[in-house]
Amino acid sequence: MRVLIAACLAGFLLFHGSPAGAQTEKLRPVKTHVPAKYPELARRSNIVGAVKLRVVVAPNGHVKSSAPIGGNPVLVEAAMEAVKHWEFEPAKEDTTEVVQFTFVP
Repeated sequence: MRVLIAACLAGFLLFHGSPAGAQTEKLRPVKTHVPAKYPELARRSNIVGAVKLRVVVAPNGHVKSSAPIGGNPVLVEAAMEAVKHWEFEPAKEDTTEVVQFTFVP
């Protein structure tokens, strides 16, 4: 039972670390992190929540592509725009990372 609780807590902290900003699974370190801009429509409509993206990163650390895994469509575009400007540590080959942005006013 303790192992199950510890595993659940670790998963929660991995994807919900801080109340605002972005989290990534710790597979490839991020060198440059650009926060997402909270969309004005979301602010006026009191829309909050998280967006998960699957991000393909080139060997040089630049983001090649991203695709939403989940989240409110009003917030997805802002997350995808921000992650375009991220830079990861170089690697020998492309990697796929899962990134989560949390939007709160």
